[in-house]
Amino acid sequence: MNRNPLSREHLLAVAARVGGWHRRDYTRVRATRDPVPWYYAEIVRRYLRPTDCVLDIGTGSGRQFLSLARFFAQGVGIDPDEALIQAAQANLPPALAGRIAFLTMPVHDLHFPDESFDVVLNRQAIIHADETVRVLRPGGLFITQQVGPRNAENITRVFGCTASGQYRAVAGQDPDSVAAAFQARGCAIVCRAEYNVPYYYTDLNSLVFWLQAVPLPEDFDMARHWEQVAHIAAAYTTPRGIATNEHRLLLIVRKAP
Repeated sequence: MNRNPLSREHLLAVAARVGGWHRRDYTRVRATRDPVPWYYAEIVRRYLRPTDCVLDIGTGSGRQFLSLARFFAQGVGIDPDEALIQAAQANLPPALAGRIAFLTMPVHDLHFPDESFDVVLNRQAIIHADETVRVLRPGGLFITQQVGPRNAENITRVFGCTASGQYRAVAGQDPDSVAAAFQARGCAIVCRAEYNVPYYYTDLNSLVFWLQAVPLPEDFDMARHWEQVAHIAAAYTTPRGIATNEHRLLLIVRKAP
């Protein structure tokens, strides 16, 4: 365990350095974790068909959605963050431009006609059951992976907030409420699963980026919270990195035929 305290000046310099990274560009994060029972992209691939039209809610920079492109016919990735959609458009290969589009759009108000998609994906974005079910075709699938409420427990405990970076959980987004919302709209639960495994930030930059990106807490500011960050680094540094945990939830539902 590393007992050497980090200074305020050092941590402010780290925060300034990673502050220029886009807050949802998680490709910057250097981390490792113990083996997990599933990988989101592999789960999604099992359910995609070559004829499917797919919507990806909260697509971010589009990299994961593009990695699945060969498994479906047409797709749209949406995100409320215009800068991320611009990045996704820049990542779109010319060969896929006729099959995949990226649009800036709120996740609670989907600008698509009813029954537009065979599959709706959602990886760690807010879930709106009404809109999701509305745009799904009969028999269509909704597949989501969400951050679990026990994610990064040792870190969130230091800040007194939840895994989503808030001091109170978002109403209606807990696993039971989400599943019940889809069942109330006539959908069948195909699969529910979760895992909780050790996770390690391999450098301080990655931890600080995550704190600022989530953020933890809502008003995270290194000038005010540097002592908490120094405590986390001192208390939880191991030979593998700064130790915490990764808690993920999986839900797959099918709309009534």
